[in-house]
Amino acid sequence: MSDSFDILDWEAFSGEPVMAGVEGEPTVEELSRLPFDGEAPLFAVVASPSTTERLVVDVLAASRSLALLGRWVVVPFLQDGERTFAVGQVKGVTMENDLFEGATARAVVSSLGSLPPSASQDLYRAELSMSAVFALRGPEERVVPSLMGTVPPSGSGAYLVSDAFLGGLLSRNSPDLFYLGTAYGSTGRSLLLPTWIRHFRKGPGGAGDTYHMGIFGRTGSGKSVLAKMVLIGFARHKGTSLFVFDPQGEFSRDLGGPSGEEGFSLDWGRVAEERFGKKVQAVPLRNLVLDSWELFEDVVGKALVFQWLGYPRGEKRDLAAEQLGCELRRRHMNLNDLSGDEAFAAVGEIVGDEGFVKRVYMTDESVERHLRKARDHWSDPSQREQLRSLWRGMTILFDDRRRGTVSVTRLVEELARGDRIVVVNLSREGLDRGLSLAAGASDMVWDEEIQGLVVWRLLEALRRRGEEAYLDGKRLNVLVVLDEAHRFVPRGALEGTQGKVRDLLVSAARETRKYGLGWLFVSQTLASLHPEVVGQLRALFVGFGLTGGNELAGLRDLAGGDGEALTLYQRFPDPQSAPSDTYRSFNYMLLGPLSPLAFSGQPLFLSAFASPEAFLDANGLIRP
Repeated sequence: MSDSFDILDWEAFSGEPVMAGVEGEPTVEELSRLPFDGEAPLFAVVASPSTTERLVVDVLAASRSLALLGRWVVVPFLQDGERTFAVGQVKGVTMENDLFEGATARAVVSSLGSLPPSASQDLYRAELSMSAVFALRGPEERVVPSLMGTVPPSGSGAYLVSDAFLGGLLSRNSPDLFYLGTAYGSTGRSLLLPTWIRHFRKGPGGAGDTYHMGIFGRTGSGKSVLAKMVLIGFARHKGTSLFVFDPQGEFSRDLGGPSGEEGFSLDWGRVAEERFGKKVQAVPLRNLVLDSWELFEDVVGKALVFQWLGYPRGEKRDLAAEQLGCELRRRHMNLNDLSGDEAFAAVGEIVGDEGFVKRVYMTDESVERHLRKARDHWSDPSQREQLRSLWRGMTILFDDRRRGTVSVTRLVEELARGDRIVVVNLSREGLDRGLSLAAGASDMVWDEEIQGLVVWRLLEALRRRGEEAYLDGKRLNVLVVLDEAHRFVPRGALEGTQGKVRDLLVSAARETRKYGLGWLFVSQTLASLHPEVVGQLRALFVGFGLTGGNELAGLRDLAGGDGEALTLYQRFPDPQSAPSDTYRSFNYMLLGPLSPLAFSGQPLFLSAFASPEAFLDANGLIRP
C-alpha cells in the first residue's frame, strides 16, 4: 500500500473481493466507484486482537511522529456485500519494544545504564473507538447508517479523516449540520466536527422529539460561549423560540453588543435577529408584571404589611393573605388597581373587620389584639402613611401600567407563537438595597423572595402553556435555558420559594418533553444538581474540571463506564493555564445524539471555536 490514500481507489485497500466469482458479488471495479472524493492519508493497518467495539491498529513508521490522540479515522471494509466505512477516534496510543523488555536487555541496562537507540524495533499501536458506521447501498450507492457487524480483516487500512471525506459522507445531511468547533486533537488541521442542534418537531432539521441538554464545566471552561453558539444553532430553525434565565446578566449584556467574555465577542442576539428573523427581547425581571391572585397572596404573605399588623410568618399569615385576596376579589378589585388609594382604603376596612380576624384566629384575646392593632394603624396618619408606602411598593408589581413592563402571560404567549427570543435578566443589580428604580417605580419593594416567586410564576406559566398546547393536539418548540442551573435545581432539602422553584423544575424535566418544551441546564457542577434532572438529560457537553470524586463518578455513569473516554477527558488542559489567548482551548466531551458520527453512543471530543469569526464562517453566517 502507498502512504497516501485516494478515497476513489478502493482496489488499493480492498484486496480480492470476498467470495470472488459468486454471482451478485461486487467486483473490484464496482467497489472503486464512490459517491464522494477527497484524500485521506494511510497511517495504520488493522491488527490483532480487534473487536467490533474496539479496533487495534499498528501505526506505520512514517506516521509515528504524528499527534494521533483524538484524531478521527476511517477504516473501509466489505460487509454483507456492501462497501462499509467505520469512523471513529483514536482513544490511546502505546509503544512496545520487545528488545527492551527482555531479561537480557534489562541486565545490560542495569550494568551499562543504557542501551543503544533501537527505534526501529518500536511497535506503535493505536486503539480506535468506532462511533459510527456507514454503508453504500443500492445501485445509487446511497450513504446509509450501518453497524459494526464484523471486524475488518487484519491489514485493512486505517486512514486519517479529512473535511472532504466527511463532507462527502454526510452530504445528504449537510443542511442539518452545525459546527461548534473542531475535532479534539485536530488543532492546526482544521477538521470540523459535524454536530446538529435539532428542533423538537418533525420535518427538516427536527429531531421529532423533545430532548433536554446540559453544559457543564468549571468556571473559565467556556460554558457561556458554547451555550451562545448552541442557542444560535437552535434559533436557526424556523418557528423555534428561546427563553433564557440569566442570573448573572451574561446573556443580557450581549444583546446590547458583545461582552467579550473569555476573549470571545459573539453578538448572538443580533445574529439570531438578522439571519433568522427572530424577535429578541431582554427583560429585567422586575419589569415583569405579576398577573395572578395566587401570586398576590404569596407576595403579600411575605411582605411587611402583615408583619406590622402582628401576623407572624407561617400558617396564620398565609391564611390572612388568602382571606385578603378573597375579600378584594369579592369587591371586584383588579390586580393593576391594587396600588391605588381605593384599594388601600379597602384593605384597611378588611383587616379591621372582626369577621376577617376571626377567620384567622380562634381566641377572643387574639382577635381583639389584632383588631386593635389594625384599627390603630389606619387611624394614625403617620402609621397609615407608612403602611400605604409598604402596600404600594408591593402591589405595584401587579400594575401593568408601569413604563416598560410586560405581563408573564403575554411573554409566554409570544414564545408559544414561535420565532421569539426572551432573555430575563435575574442579576442582582438594584436588589441589595431592596428597591428598584426601573420603570419609574422608585418605591417598588424587591428582594430575593419576590424574585423567586417571579421565577416560579414564569416557569409555571411555561409549563401550563405547554400543557394547554398538548391537550389541544399541538406542541411547542421552545428551548428554556437555565444559566447557573445549580442555583435553581440543587440537591438536598429546600424550603420556601427556593424549594417551590426546584420542585417545579424537577417535575418539568420529567413531564414537558411531550409538550415540546426542552431545557438546557448550564452549570459549573454536575454532582450538585438534583439527580432526577441529571437523569433526564439526553445530550451533554462536559468541559474541563469535573475530575473530583463525586463529579467523576457521575460522569462515569453518564458515559456508560467508558474508562478510555474518561481518561481522555481527564487529559483536557486547563484553559486558564495557557500562556496567552492564542494557545487557549476549550475542550468538551459530548455525550448523546449530538452528531451524525455518534449514533453508536460513543462519547465524542470537541475543541470549541476560539473566535466568533471561525464559528460564523464555518456555519455560513458571515455576510458577503
